[in-house]
Amino acid sequence: MNDWELINDAKALWTRNPSDITDEEYKSFYQSLTKDFGEPLTHTHFSAEGEVEFKSILYIPKEAPSDVHQDYYKKQSNLKLYVRRVMITDEFDELLPRYLGFIKGVVDSDSLPLNVSREMLQQNKVLKVIGKKMTRKALAMIKSLADADKKDDDDEDEDEEEKKDEDKEVDEAKDDDEADSKYVQFWKSFGKYIKMGLIEDAANRTRLAKLLRYATSKSGDKEISLEDYVANMKEDQKNIYYISGEDKESLLKSPSVEKLLAMDYEIIFMTDSVDEYTVQHLTEFEGKRLINASREGLKLEEGDKEKKREEKYKEMFKPL
Repeated sequence: MNDWELINDAKALWTRNPSDITDEEYKSFYQSLTKDFGEPLTHTHFSAEGEVEFKSILYIPKEAPSDVHQDYYKKQSNLKLYVRRVMITDEFDELLPRYLGFIKGVVDSDSLPLNVSREMLQQNKVLKVIGKKMTRKALAMIKSLADADKKDDDDEDEDEEEKKDEDKEVDEAKDDDEADSKYVQFWKSFGKYIKMGLIEDAANRTRLAKLLRYATSKSGDKEISLEDYVANMKEDQKNIYYISGEDKESLLKSPSVEKLLAMDYEIIFMTDSVDEYTVQHLTEFEGKRLINASREGLKLEEGDKEKKREEKYKEMFKPL
């Protein structure tokens, strides 16, 4: 008598309830999907219902491939497209915009025909809807990393306050303190992609602007968000000031920043080659204009105040 064993009894991971899936299963699926022996930085597992139905798992790798920036304009095959659990293609890269080309994963839709061809895919309206929703989910996944990073920073600040009165050895904690947060790791690997997104994706520019990180004249060794910059602005400061160049040290010595530093204004240092193009598409943030500190004839608020005062006195003494 023969005993039969069912080999393929496992359900496709993306069809299962996320609450029933362990981190180890997500990691194992990522490794089989990408042939990457490491583990992902983070993932998101979601399903969409309504006019278009699909399920998806998206991953952000921990590290970017060495040639990731040279391959920016090349076709990516990081997403596998399924229709009703049947693999259709991994060469269709229009589901996510190019600046999210580093994201890997699967998408499975019941709203597409099984015999869909590549030409049909390019013209299919369902795919456009799926792509739009996936882009939003991918950006939300990145933002959750940034939010977790901010929460960790706030917790650290509270811990520092508590430790002021304590005099203890902290050698064991050094390794943890020196380890980069997940968002810092993400930014080091894929920050250029986010900057390219600001140039290419006008619809999501506000979301992408919140993901930017820059070194400033007051940030020390850290890079901060534009939200943090605005929160730290002086009361009389109306604009966000930046200067671009090769490195932070040389920019600090620039004559262009002397007056701003003297007024205790924080200055953003843009030292990446793509920054100058990015800032052309990001003229303001939260109602504050981004002003180039090295711009010829730069007028600061103190000059505006002096001018207003003069006009006020002129009006006051007009009868004389």
